[in-house]
Amino acid sequence: MPAQSWAQQVVDDDVYVVQPGDTCGSVARKVFGDVTVGSAKLHALNKMGPPPHELKPGTVLRIKGDPDARLTFIRPEVNAKRAGKVEWRQANTGQGLWRLDSVNTLREAGAEVTFKDLTRLQMNENALVVIYGQAPKASDAVKKSGAVELLQGELNVSLAELRGEPVGVQMPAASVAARSKELLVGVDAQQTSRVSVYDGQAEVHAKGQSVQVPRDHGTRVEKGKVPEKPRPLPEAPAWAGLVRPVRMLLDDKGVDEELTWAPVKEAASYRVELARDERFNDRVHGETVPAGQESLKSVARALAPGRYFARVRAVDASGLVGRASPVRQVEVLRVKTERGVAGPQGLRGAFRLDLSVEGAESLDFRLDGAPTTHPVRVEAVGSHTLEVLPRGVPDARPETLTLTVVPPRVDVDLEPVASSFRVKVQVRDEQGRPLEGPFAALKLRGLHGTQVEEPLRRQSDGSLVTRAVPGMRNGERVASVEALWGDTRVQQVNAQAPLAQDPVVSVAEEPEPPVASAEEEAALMSMLGAPSGGLVEAAPMPTAFLPRAWLFELRAQPELGSAGVDLARGRTTLAVEGRVSERVALGTALAMRPGVLLRGDGASGELPATALSASLSARVRLTDHPAFRVLLSFDGTLAGSEFDEEARGLRLRPALLVGMRRGQWAFSTSQGYGLRPGEARASWDSAYQAWFLPLPTLALGAEIDALVDATPREPGPFACAAGVGARFMLAGFELGTSVRRGFGPDGARVWGGWSGQVTLGWSGLLPAQRQ
Repeated sequence: MPAQSWAQQVVDDDVYVVQPGDTCGSVARKVFGDVTVGSAKLHALNKMGPPPHELKPGTVLRIKGDPDARLTFIRPEVNAKRAGKVEWRQANTGQGLWRLDSVNTLREAGAEVTFKDLTRLQMNENALVVIYGQAPKASDAVKKSGAVELLQGELNVSLAELRGEPVGVQMPAASVAARSKELLVGVDAQQTSRVSVYDGQAEVHAKGQSVQVPRDHGTRVEKGKVPEKPRPLPEAPAWAGLVRPVRMLLDDKGVDEELTWAPVKEAASYRVELARDERFNDRVHGETVPAGQESLKSVARALAPGRYFARVRAVDASGLVGRASPVRQVEVLRVKTERGVAGPQGLRGAFRLDLSVEGAESLDFRLDGAPTTHPVRVEAVGSHTLEVLPRGVPDARPETLTLTVVPPRVDVDLEPVASSFRVKVQVRDEQGRPLEGPFAALKLRGLHGTQVEEPLRRQSDGSLVTRAVPGMRNGERVASVEALWGDTRVQQVNAQAPLAQDPVVSVAEEPEPPVASAEEEAALMSMLGAPSGGLVEAAPMPTAFLPRAWLFELRAQPELGSAGVDLARGRTTLAVEGRVSERVALGTALAMRPGVLLRGDGASGELPATALSASLSARVRLTDHPAFRVLLSFDGTLAGSEFDEEARGLRLRPALLVGMRRGQWAFSTSQGYGLRPGEARASWDSAYQAWFLPLPTLALGAEIDALVDATPREPGPFACAAGVGARFMLAGFELGTSVRRGFGPDGARVWGGWSGQVTLGWSGLLPAQRQ
């Protein structure tokens, strides 16, 4: 039969609620059984004034004096019984207890009884206690609280600080008079009594004999026998490993806390307790762990957010419980994720992780070993370690969380528009929901000659758009765009351009940070061209940048003298270069010195003969960095017999080319070594270029060149040249102009005096081949 609540009682409680028609006499007779005695008690316990009294219904009257003790804490399934009554009723926190009242804790329950002098009795599960209280005829002026009777279970007794007399505990096999501030008494199923004294001393009496139990000792009394000789209690266990006072809760399943400790000599088992309060009344975990195991541990499962206190005691073979270990605290804090989801290994999020921790005011945070602020934000793709430590506890073991940031889902669509493609990009989270930028880590890179314009423009629907110009791949115009998140490739899309499209190419200057994509090339042409003497016939594009697909150039390089522009002694060159793979470009150039062909065009003086030269070139890219390139170049030039003896014939020239671009500036250099097959003659030539790009379509540059003889034991030319120029680019067409002047010992002979150059070029794509 379930226990009834004390709130359902009236007569048996310590108060009486006046009912309609009640008088002092009727209440006295109903409660105390005697009108005269009962009326005197009612007046003594309540301020009612002189009679006669008119009792109003609902008035609460005290019918008992101050209790000997009160229940100051209960866990579920705690019952109480009034003196002389049979039925047990459900107990309540704060309920008063008088002489001979009983309290019973059931399985996994607990209670704390506090006497008037603050002496406390902590009842473990399955304990039955009778409150003796103060005897009616007690004459002690101090009126100390009386003793208790423990019929079964365990009691932790904490003696009040100012108590002047021992507290008495009566058990079936023995009685205890305790002057200890802390002791543990217990009665098992065989009614054997056990007493453990942790502070002060206690006198244990049974069968006419008494023993004094000192501090950190205990005794056992079997029913019908005298007390055993006191023996030392097991030592307090020590916790193993560093203390981890903070735990992070990522979900609603709770946190598992593992408690480990070092073994204790003479221990047969260990009692582990975890509670929400420092007095260990509100226990959430308790376990008995046998001794002798390789690993002494106990795991408290599914702890909710809050502060917890843990302790462990050693128990010897006779059942005596030793002193508790130092109390270990652990606080479970909830992690709130603004962006990201909890997983078995920590937190995971796309694009970035935003998280906060409850109670962070007293915590320090370290991300990948470096201090960080709270709330915590992580954007770098990869796995990161977040350490959380309580502030001011240097030897604490940090709580670690693994934070994993993955690239978001990037959807790239290519839509053909005229001769190019409209690129539409949508960034989504792991659930497919659109994300709002800015996306500093997002980059688009064109492959196989595809050129992608920058920057990306945001649309009203949250998407990003730009334009891509297709390149050549296996004879077809194909747009190939790769999306990168940082250095991680997230998507690649390919689309074939429609047939018979007129090529339209525009080169857009990139925004800051101005890092060109791996396939976007800057057409930075050598400004000075070949020297007038024909010693160096430059490749069509002697820079460290390959063309997008094809490059056609017509260069006119007249002499500039006092008589004006001299085309006859100048040079006219038609150059073609094509990109045959991701890393290789091949080219050819046909150059002519007009000479006598211009006799009828106003040319003056003795004109040189018309001369022709042809060259083949190849360049191989060695590096993949988008803003820094290293190439190997090789060209061969065959100059006709009309050139001077020094220039005619076959000339081979391997070279190393290096180029870089940073912001609006670009730099390149060419270091070549010229050889004459069949002749022991060689020369070294160097070119250095610097370009400034104030607009996406305009480039301004300066260059300095040098040609030095490298033939052993034979004097040769030493010539230098310097010049400035500009190039204008629009829709694939490029118009360039420059002036230069030779200087040095052989500068006039090799490079001439003042000369100029006008360049008209077109770099674009071939139409698609029909299948």
